[in-house]
Amino acid sequence: MQRKLFFIVMLLIVTFFWGVTFPIIKLALDYISPAPFLAIRFALASAMMLIFVKKSHNLLKPDNIKYGLIAGFLLFLGYFFQTVGLDYTTAAASGVITGLYVILLPIISFLYLKNKITRVDVLASGTAFFGLILLSYSPSGGFGNKIGDLLTLLCAVVYAIQIVYVSKYSKSLDSYSFTFYQLFAVSIFSGLMIPFMPGNLFTLNDYVVFAIVFTAIFGSVFAYYVSTIALKFVDPTTAGVIFVGEPVFAALTSVLFLHEILGKFVIIGSVIMVGSILGITVERYVRERKSEHLPQELP
Repeated sequence: MQRKLFFIVMLLIVTFFWGVTFPIIKLALDYISPAPFLAIRFALASAMMLIFVKKSHNLLKPDNIKYGLIAGFLLFLGYFFQTVGLDYTTAAASGVITGLYVILLPIISFLYLKNKITRVDVLASGTAFFGLILLSYSPSGGFGNKIGDLLTLLCAVVYAIQIVYVSKYSKSLDSYSFTFYQLFAVSIFSGLMIPFMPGNLFTLNDYVVFAIVFTAIFGSVFAYYVSTIALKFVDPTTAGVIFVGEPVFAALTSVLFLHEILGKFVIIGSVIMVGSILGITVERYVRERKSEHLPQELP
């Protein structure tokens, strides 16, 4: 029980780091474009991940490489849409919209894995998208803001697809090698995008270096490493409830560090969306707890 409590606290710390990366990256994008930022960040992260990959982890096993790179390409699309979108929208909005992947997971699971979808899933999805409309609505907001919100929504869709893909193939693969190839793929594909990005910025000042190192260590390596170990002691539904804190931390730290002003539509929309995310996660948690206590059928 003490070990489980310890890892619950560790997952809370991971969630905080994920949330605080939104305002940190938002500031860095004033000096460096999304593609080179992601390429350097994930090159550093994948190099550091090699520390945890031992010979016993079958780094050169074909399945680890194949499925890891495919999952990494999906992860790249998610991060790319999110980071480019963050260049146009607020860090608070980006954090909340990204959190929609929790709502989209049951839908993607139904389409890809044929998993059952419930009325609560459908209701939460509809409510969350209503919140998204409110969050994105602003009488004084520009077109760029809405483009940023749309790109971030695409990020949430890709994240949901990536998580479902990982859940299908990761059980038969080494988690450390699988994670390494995902991080490595993000770096490679981001690097390939650099020549195609208009108006590339590339200033490696002290703050950009800090942002790259911080997000590589705490937002990538630490987060993935801790999550991999923690999920052995904390069930996924409990972890899901904890991860709901990511958009909350993103919004709070954006107001604190960037002094972003949250209008009434942003606040109402965000509350509705976070409430939907929390609702669907708690419902899933209760449903799984009930199923654990049902009598098992005899063979």
